[in-house]
Amino acid sequence: MPLSLPENAEVYGDAAYTDYQAEDDLRDTDGIVLQVVRKRNSTRPDSPALAYIKQTTRHHIETVVSQITLRFPKSIHAVTLDGFLLKLATFILTLTLESAFIS
Repeated sequence: MPLSLPENAEVYGDAAYTDYQAEDDLRDTDGIVLQVVRKRNSTRPDSPALAYIKQTTRHHIETVVSQITLRFPKSIHAVTLDGFLLKLATFILTLTLESAFIS
C-alpha cells in the first residue's frame, strides 16, 4: 500500500497485519513506524505499557469510525465521484458539528 506520510509518522493496525518484514521496510525506507497490536505468541512482543498505548489508541480510532458510519444511510446515491465525496464530507462535517456542540 503506497503511503505518502511524513517521516516518523505512526500507522496503527490490528494483529491481522503482523508482517515483520513490512514493518522493517517501512521503518528503514520511509521512516514510518507501523504500530501493530501484537498477538500473544508474537516473536516481537511489546512491553505492557506500549501494548496499552496501542490498544487505547486503536479503541479511540474504532469509536470515531463507528460514530461516522452510524450516520451513513444504507446506501449513498451519487452519479459522480464529486457528488459522492460531497455527501461523504457532509456526513463527516455533521459528526464534527454534533460532537463540538452537543457533547
